Amino acid sequence: MIKASPVYFVSEIFESIQGEGNFAGIYSLFIRFQHCNLACSWCDSKYTWHKNDSLIPQSVDELKEIIQESKAQHIIFTGGEPTLYPLDKLVVKGKKFHVETNGTIIPTEPLQLTLSDGTHIERAAMKESAIKQFNWVVSPKLSNAITDIQTGFLAYWASKEWGIFKFIIKDSNDITEIEQVVEQYNINKTRVYIAIEGCTLQSQLRPELVDELVTRRFNYSPRLHVILWGAKRKK
Repeated sequence: MIKASPVYFVSEIFESIQGEGNFAGIYSLFIRFQHCNLACSWCDSKYTWHKNDSLIPQSVDELKEIIQESKAQHIIFTGGEPTLYPLDKLVVKGKKFHVETNGTIIPTEPLQLTLSDGTHIERAAMKESAIKQFNWVVSPKLSNAITDIQTGFLAYWASKEWGIFKFIIKDSNDITEIEQVVEQYNINKTRVYIAIEGCTLQSQLRPELVDELVTRRFNYSPRLHVILWGAKRKK
């Protein structure tokens, strides 16, 4: 039996600066994958949630060629939810890979699920030897984004030293919720970055929230793409 090579549905590919997290400001190549297993209220890329018949599936070799030819040293897999796809097969020597994930899918476990639009996803477990070299930006969703979200998956990410946790807040109640999550899963605050919800410059000018983050000893993450370009795509 011949196993079919995986295919990747990619919403868009572009170069810009990383806007958030522990590599904010870094010139990067972004590969935004189509499909997501969640539906967060404040998502700024809802166009990736569902099936898009205009997208041409891309192969491992096609994506690796794009990565190799890019002048960017940093490659950011985003979405949608990139862990729906076998990211370990896209590694190119000499590049630094980053994954922006909601964290609910464990990459080192095989995956089979059917999304709300009927799309069936199936992939093998990713090789830990490859993906532990990635900078994982795990963005758990709070009650401000989605109801009845389970947080048990955070135990997995808390046990790994592969990256950071990035939370999106809209008020001080969200900071309290993050405090509870950090305590429950024994997450070192140095690994936690907190950004402010919104897609306009004005939404990001919340000094009172940043003051509270400082008081509670959290890292603040700017959202440079929002500050500079608002909700413009491919930025």
